[in-house]
Formats: sequence, structure tokens, C-alpha cells
Amino acid sequence: MSHRSNVEGNLKRFAEGIGLGELNLNEHNACGLCFDDTLIVNIEYLEDDDALVFVASSHTIESHLSAAEKISLLEKALFINLQHHSMQGSYMALNHDKSEVLIIRSMTASLDYGVFESNLERFVNTLEWITAELKGETVSTNNPVAREAAENEEKMKNKSQNNDHTPPDNLGMMV
Repeated sequence: MSHRSNVEGNLKRFAEGIGLGELNLNEHNACGLCFDDTLIVNIEYLEDDDALVFVASSHTIESHLSAAEKISLLEKALFINLQHHSMQGSYMALNHDKSEVLIIRSMTASLDYGVFESNLERFVNTLEWITAELKGETVSTNNPVAREAAENEEKMKNKSQNNDHTPPDNLGMMV
């Protein structure tokens, strides 16, 4: 079975499982799903890499924001990106015109259905958590990703409070 056929089989099984009907890759090897009427996940099959990629916009960077507000938002996004254990294998990036913060998760296209479904669920949970974090909202700790991130953030705070020294203001660049 080709990797594209495997991806399409997983999409078909997922769609049937949630009562969606059909879910197929289009002529660009992509399709999209919308969760809770707000979270849109694009699923792409990259034939040259035999990879399956989930991509979603987690935050729009409004053009009217001041430079300081944009810097604050991007600093927050970079901090969240450091919590790779809470990101479930995903990472964040800016789109090409720097108007959206994206969350991306790449995996092999040959994965079986159970792994596909599990990765999609974790991706959506991570997307929900990141979207709320970037908006400054609190996410229910019923979300396992949000709960783990909150626990890790608390550990980081406690660790930094027990630190006896203050780092210099300008650390310079390490090469």
C-alpha cells in the first residue's frame, strides 16, 4: 500500500468514526477539519517526504498592534515553544507574511490508524491550549495538555524563586 493510500484510508476511517461521511485529500494532497466551529486543522500529505503534516493557525497577528504588543505576543509564543514536552511533538512558527502564529506537527505517512487518531487528538488539544494561552485565556485543567503545561510552569516558577543569583541583563550571543 502506498503512503498516500494509507493516509486516505486513515482519513476515511476517521470520517466514518465521527459520522462525517467522506474526507479525502484534494488535488493538492490536503484537506481540512474544523473542531468546535473554531479550530481548523489542515492535514497535508507531503509525497516527496512521505510525511503527514497537521497545520493550524493558533493566533492572528493583527496589523493594528503596536510593536511592543507584537513583541510580547511573539515572546509568549517562543516561551510556549520551549515547552516541547507539552507541545506533544508540535512546534510553532510564523506564516510567510508574519500575520499568523501556526502550530505544526509532522509525522510519517505510514502510521497506522490508532497512531493517526491519537496524534490528531493530541494536536487538537495542543492547538486549543496554545490558542487560549496566546489570547491570555485560562484553559480548563481537564485538558491534559493544559494541565501538564500549568504544572511545568509552576515548577519553573518555584525553581526560579529558589535561585540565589540573578542573571546578567545582557548575555550576548553564543556561537
